[in-house]
Amino acid sequence: MVEEKPVLEVPKANSRAALAKNMGIRLRASRESIGMAQGEAARRLGYANQTKLAKIEGGTDTNSVPHWMVLRAARLYDVSIDYIYGESDDWEMSARALQERDMAKWMMEAWEAGRQKDLEVLRKLKIRMNAISETVTGLFSASQDVQDAFRRFIELNSETFDDMRGGAKLLASVDRLFNLTGTCKRTVTRFSNQCAVSGIGAVIVSQADKPVQRQLL
Repeated sequence: MVEEKPVLEVPKANSRAALAKNMGIRLRASRESIGMAQGEAARRLGYANQTKLAKIEGGTDTNSVPHWMVLRAARLYDVSIDYIYGESDDWEMSARALQERDMAKWMMEAWEAGRQKDLEVLRKLKIRMNAISETVTGLFSASQDVQDAFRRFIELNSETFDDMRGGAKLLASVDRLFNLTGTCKRTVTRFSNQCAVSGIGAVIVSQADKPVQRQLL
C-alpha cells in the first residue's frame, strides 16, 4: 500500500520571504566563491545593471526571484540548483552534472581548437590571395605597357610594318596577352570582393584572437 503523503499548503508570505532571503544569501556566497564582482555577475546573468541582482542577494526583493536567473546563476557559479534553493548544503553539482559540465568544456575546447585551425587556414589563404592579386595586377599593367609600346612602334613604322615578317602574329599575341591578363585581373577582383562580402577578411581580423564567450542559456 502506497503511503499517502501530506498535502502541502501554499507557503505564507513570511515563509516565501525567508526562502527568498536564504536564496539571496546563497547566490551571493556562490558568486563570491569564484571571486566575481556583483556588476560583472549581473551583466553575465543578463541584467542591464546590478540593481536587481543586489536586491535579490540582499533579500529585499522577496516577491520575484526569476527561475531563469537561478538556472543561469547555477551554471555561471558552478553550483547546484538545490544549493541555491536551500535543499542541500552541498554546493557541488551531482556527479552526472559534473560529468556533463566537463564534457561540455572539452567539446568547447575542441571546437575552439578547430576554429583556430580554420582561421589560420583562412589567414594563409588571404595572404596568398593578396599576393596573387598583386601579381596579376602587375602582369596586367605590364601587358598594357607592352601593348601601348607596340602600338606606338606600329605608328612610328606604319609605312614598313605591314612588310615586317611575323608582325601581324606578334600584334595578335600582344593583344591576346593583354586580354588574358585583363580576364585574370577581373576574376581575382571578383573573388576578392566575394570574400569581402562573405566577411572572411573581417572574421580573420576580428576573431583570430577573440576569446569564446560562454553562453549561459
